[in-house]
Amino acid sequence: MNQTPPTNHLGPDQLNAFIDGELSSAEQQGIEQHLGTCHACTLRVLSTTQLKAATARAGQRFAPPPEALTRLTAQLRAQQATPERSPRTNQTPQAPVKKTARIYTMSSFRPAAWAALAAAILLTISLLGWRQFHQTNALAAELLDQHLFTLSSAATPQVISTDRHTVKPWFQGRLPFSFNLPDTTALPPDTTLKGADLTYLDGQPAALLLFNIHKHEVSIFLTQRATGPTLTTLPTTRAGFTLQTATTPDLRIIAVSDVNPADLDLLVAILVRTQSPA
Repeated sequence: MNQTPPTNHLGPDQLNAFIDGELSSAEQQGIEQHLGTCHACTLRVLSTTQLKAATARAGQRFAPPPEALTRLTAQLRAQQATPERSPRTNQTPQAPVKKTARIYTMSSFRPAAWAALAAAILLTISLLGWRQFHQTNALAAELLDQHLFTLSSAATPQVISTDRHTVKPWFQGRLPFSFNLPDTTALPPDTTLKGADLTYLDGQPAALLLFNIHKHEVSIFLTQRATGPTLTTLPTTRAGFTLQTATTPDLRIIAVSDVNPADLDLLVAILVRTQSPA
């Protein structure tokens, strides 16, 4: 595989091989140099990496408990094995009688059938509940992973500025929605805008705003409400970090930090108010 010239975009095979670590050192270095000058390919690498991670998490499917399936199977077999009543041997043979359609009523179901139906309903409800729980925890893990990456020394925001008039215009044409940022004077005490990144959350494009509160790093994720992830069941804490959520008519806001929850709530509340200025 040849190194990618700076004027060319990465092909699908190069992109996947780069993310999966299947390239030689020279090829890896060549693509890294290309990514340093090509914003479009950088976004594709980020999107594909997040998609691979989400796919890997989704592959961990739920397996119903063996005892539940065994019990349900036994109940269904018991129902099928129940013999029909045999005719009396001393009964005088009768002429064939035309069979009529049998009408089933609620009382005609056997207890075993009711038990099997109840078990199936219970299993379905359990699967739905587990699926929602799994998706919620996957989203929380994704949020925390991205926040922890911003704390690493290798993380450099795509736009570095404390000026809202620099950060907000940078997202124009990069997101399918817009948002407002508060003026520096409207931020809580000892709170500073540090920069921003374009990222993906639950497969949707999102703005990642980076703040500092009392020397604590804060990640604010903004997604479009029409397509963003469901936030009603997100945990409020994970691995010692606070997750604060809020919504506006157009946006979903998620904040992640280890700062005092009250300080984080105040910043989120100001961001919510800024989306609908008086």
